[in-house]
Amino acid sequence: MIKISIVLLAASIIKIIKATIIDALVVVLTWIVFYRMSLWLFAYFEYNPRVYWVFLPAGIRMISVFIFSWAGVLGLFIGSVITNEAEISGYVIYLAAISAISPMVAKCACKWWFNIPVTLQGLTGKQLLAFAVSGALSNALLSNLYFYFADRTNSLKGFFPMFVGDLLGTLIIFYLIGKILKIISLKYKKITPPIL
Repeated sequence: MIKISIVLLAASIIKIIKATIIDALVVVLTWIVFYRMSLWLFAYFEYNPRVYWVFLPAGIRMISVFIFSWAGVLGLFIGSVITNEAEISGYVIYLAAISAISPMVAKCACKWWFNIPVTLQGLTGKQLLAFAVSGALSNALLSNLYFYFADRTNSLKGFFPMFVGDLLGTLIIFYLIGKILKIISLKYKKITPPIL
């Protein structure tokens, strides 16, 4: 009986690990595609080499933690490291960690503030906007504090452009996903999921 329980437990753990790896890989690939697309579409809106006035991957951050939770955070971290053009260093690792963790901080704060269930069912447009604002705020604040204290810059002047870029990128992604879900629901005459 104990051997069967151990085998079942091991099988469950392996299944969870496989699912986590697959989810993280989906996020990594999505991050890379939208990162490249954002650089191509919005190259003109570059504030500096790390900050854009419109940054589509910011929306991928929020969607990833909505759908995949901590596997999304792992995928965002790996994707951020991969898309960083510099060689791997403490600087790259810190920025990737901030990029990956900030949407989870925003998600947890908004879920607590609005008392939203774990399933995220019943989200309103106002709550999605709050998610977008808090995600942009947490990433811009944490990134710029790191820049400031790591002597990468002597001011926090990159905060506002990064906040705006992340917010606009997130709103664009939310809008596109909402439209896609609406088209799908019309095609199959199903109700649009309450998340969007």
